[in-house]
Amino acid sequence: MKKAISATVTPLLEDGSLDKTGLQKIFERNIRHGLDGIFILGSMGEWGSFSDGFKEEFVAESARITAGKIDLLVGVNATSLPLSLENMKRYSKYKFDSYVFMLPARTSSLDPVRSVLTVLDKADRPVFFYYCPPNNTVNFSLKDFDTIMAHPNLKGIKNSSSNMWLRRELLLLKRDKGYKTLLMEGQEWAVDEALMAGMDGMVCGMGALCSKLMVAIARAADRGDYKEAVRLQNRFIEIFHGVYGIDLANVWNGQKYALMKLGLCASAYTIAQEMDSLTPAAMARVEECIARFKEELD
Repeated sequence: MKKAISATVTPLLEDGSLDKTGLQKIFERNIRHGLDGIFILGSMGEWGSFSDGFKEEFVAESARITAGKIDLLVGVNATSLPLSLENMKRYSKYKFDSYVFMLPARTSSLDPVRSVLTVLDKADRPVFFYYCPPNNTVNFSLKDFDTIMAHPNLKGIKNSSSNMWLRRELLLLKRDKGYKTLLMEGQEWAVDEALMAGMDGMVCGMGALCSKLMVAIARAADRGDYKEAVRLQNRFIEIFHGVYGIDLANVWNGQKYALMKLGLCASAYTIAQEMDSLTPAAMARVEECIARFKEELD
């Protein structure tokens, strides 16, 4: 079965502290909708905005809520490889399924492939590699992917490169070499076609809000009902436009505002985005969107 994993937002109170009640509501709704996993402290989770203490509190609370109910993937992203390894060690005391590692931006001459292998070697549990050249400008060759996919501790790759060529090449590489690596689509605008092509699932940043719709797309792909998968995908994109804005002006605070209006979190407060971008017009657009797509959302 195709997997649907949410790359979740981090719900915050107006003072910047963790909204624990909101976190539980969001996760319980995602579990009810049938998600396979939740990924915390990714790009949508504003990982670079928080202190070490906040992040550990978030990991501990997420592990408590999800325990035995759904896979929990924890991002160990940092501005350097040693700091990512420190995060991994700090979180190792908590029970969850996998780490997620994204290479930092190029601020050194470290070999990125060796960095990934170092994380895989040192991890005490499986690892997903978050491949996102738009974030860090680090591009891998097919030989690089071949090298890391051969490592037994690599559970999956979240491919957020927006590169259709790479998607096909990774599928062929997995088939030809017999690798067990889960190939997960990270580009929300292309989930249906990725699953149709053979990807194992999706890891999407709209998952906190659109978990029901993501699961529906995955199940349509499982059935081979591609017409329905495309129909649902188009709904998915329409919700993006309503919540994020066609110009993506409200990626973080737009989704949090939608969750707030649905009674799932206390605030739209976002650290990674200027809050004044959530204008009255933007709020009205989000409210119209969630009213229009009420059935798809819950």
